Amino acid sequence: MEDNQKTPEYEEYNASLDPDPIESMSADEVQDSILEDSGMNGFQKYVARLNEKTWVLMQRIVGAILGVASGIALFWNGGSDTEQGFSWSLIMAIVIAMLIPNILEKQSGRRLNKLRIALVIALAVMIVGYFIVVGTRTGFKLTA
Repeated sequence: MEDNQKTPEYEEYNASLDPDPIESMSADEVQDSILEDSGMNGFQKYVARLNEKTWVLMQRIVGAILGVASGIALFWNGGSDTEQGFSWSLIMAIVIAMLIPNILEKQSGRRLNKLRIALVIALAVMIVGYFIVVGTRTGFKLTA
């Protein structure tokens, strides 16, 4: 008994001949497509697009700004010479030096070690500078 049905002829398909969509895109387009598919927010995407040199430079600049702001907050007493003014200044300095880098680190999704180092250096310079200014005003008299 002969079968009247013809079997369809299949050509063997070679997928290696198709152009790879990733190879046809530039490196920036590939990175953008990967970032689009990730669940990152806008700030995290911005940070992820930065090259390492720019990222380190931004960390150092922001760290220095936060260190100077923390130093100003530490020694600014709001025009009064009371102990309470210093305690509020200390709290503001701690918030600037501790909480803001932690918030930025969580928002960016990357470590901020260079920022913290720059912050500590700038704060140390501010403290030493403050003691030099106060010392020159008082003639470096160490009275309690």
